Amino acid sequence: MSKYIIKFFLVLIINIILTFVLMGIFDGGDYVETWVVTFSTIIILLLSFLIALMFYVIDLIKKISK
Repeated sequence: MSKYIIKFFLVLIINIILTFVLMGIFDGGDYVETWVVTFSTIIILLLSFLIALMFYVIDLIKKISK
C-alpha cells in the first residue's frame, strides 16, 4: 500500500509544480485567476487520487489473473 501512497504524492507534486510553472507563463491579475487556481488545485487532488487508484486496480487485476 505504501507504493501507491508514494505514487499519489509523486503525481501530486508533479502536478502542483506544473500548475505553478503554467501560472507563471500565463500571468494574470484578475479575480478569475483566484477561482481558476482554486478549482485547478481541487482537480489536481482528485486526479492524483484517481491515478494512484488506477495503479492499485491494475496491480490487483494482475494479481488475480495469475
